[in-house]
Amino acid sequence: MRTWILPPGSVVPVVERRQAGALMLESPVVTPEIVRSVTGSLKASRPALFSLKTEFILRAIEDTLKEWSSMDCPARREAEGAFHAMTGMPAVTAPFGVPLEASAHGAVRDWIRAEVEPLEALDGFVSVPGGPAFRLAGPSLAVFILPGNIPLTWLPTFFACLLGRSPCLIKPGEDDPVTASSFISSLIRRAPELASSVAVLPWKGGTGEIERVVMENAGVVVAWGGGDAVASLTNRIPPGVELLAHGPAVAVGVVARESMNPGRFAQIAADAARDALLFDGRGCLSLSTIFVERGGLYETGEAVREMAKVFGRVAGALPSGRPSLESASLVQTWRGRARARELAGKESALSASNSSMDWTVILDGDIAFPPVPLYRTLWIHPVDSLDEIPNKIIGAGTIHALAFAGPESRRFKLAGELVSSGLTRVCAFGKLQAPAISWSSMGVSPLKRLLKQTAIEK
Repeated sequence: MRTWILPPGSVVPVVERRQAGALMLESPVVTPEIVRSVTGSLKASRPALFSLKTEFILRAIEDTLKEWSSMDCPARREAEGAFHAMTGMPAVTAPFGVPLEASAHGAVRDWIRAEVEPLEALDGFVSVPGGPAFRLAGPSLAVFILPGNIPLTWLPTFFACLLGRSPCLIKPGEDDPVTASSFISSLIRRAPELASSVAVLPWKGGTGEIERVVMENAGVVVAWGGGDAVASLTNRIPPGVELLAHGPAVAVGVVARESMNPGRFAQIAADAARDALLFDGRGCLSLSTIFVERGGLYETGEAVREMAKVFGRVAGALPSGRPSLESASLVQTWRGRARARELAGKESALSASNSSMDWTVILDGDIAFPPVPLYRTLWIHPVDSLDEIPNKIIGAGTIHALAFAGPESRRFKLAGELVSSGLTRVCAFGKLQAPAISWSSMGVSPLKRLLKQTAIEK
């Protein structure tokens, strides 16, 4: 399987093959010379990219998305097979259809038209009454450092860069080595005119000289990663290069007392379990904690028993992949702590799969929930009132998504109190893992972050 794509005219690299589990991966030997050649070719392609019409690029994107929306698409099947082999996650647990659906059925076109006004400003200078003529364009070169835990989350920002006429250099994630090259190959096959403006080049993260050359040629770096990786990257970004970092963040849920009743909680539990178990709970939109408000028809203990029953059933339908030793050890540590607190008579309870890391549900209202989501684990935190939640959340990391069940008025009140914690999205349970293409975890659309205006004054 090929993990790379280079623009025409780049230095031809030495290619090596390596075995990765059951996969045979074909990758270039990346050197500073290769990087200089690739970035030079990409930046030189920008005039040709500017000559393409927005409608042409949009059609190429939409046609590729339509192709990939089919389960029978050979490129998608190849990418999915590689991703599932590398991560160990079954297709049902890490479905490519979830991120693809957000971009399909005209969603990209609707998003662009809603946020770029007038749309013609992407094609050339436009005049507006009472103001200067202006044109919108993205940075000179966009460098993507992709995640390996969730597939295709980078698509909206990539589309924004192409439509802003920014050439793109993409570094695939270690656990997702094939998806980027497969998707870009499909795009270029439909629009060969884009071949000179996009490259996929895998290199080992943290490689000093290679990344120095990459960074000094970038206009913007779009990166996904953990706290240490993002901090390291921040320290190495040259002056004048913008960093759009998708660092560690978590999603939480809230069930108001009005929804704590047998008729409603069973469905909430099923939706919450899916939100928590998709992608093995490894994503920034994976549900990690639920605050349940006391005072409903369901007591806390009943809610936990219902959640554990449903969680085990959904975990059977969404089987686990391979947890890292660190992830498994961390879950075992928290399981042991919950058992000890339960035996000591504290308000703590543990429900979990017997001999595996398939699923874990922990109830504890006295100690803070872990700042880093645990592998396939849901933490239930009882509160007497929703008014307690902001103090429990603020300082616990970046909480950028909230699933809520309860009256509309209480949802708006709580959301307003959580804005300072970094909250950027509120939705229903069951919808956390399927955001609209217009949503950004940074709170600002990539279109608005990337597109800069050139004005001609009268």
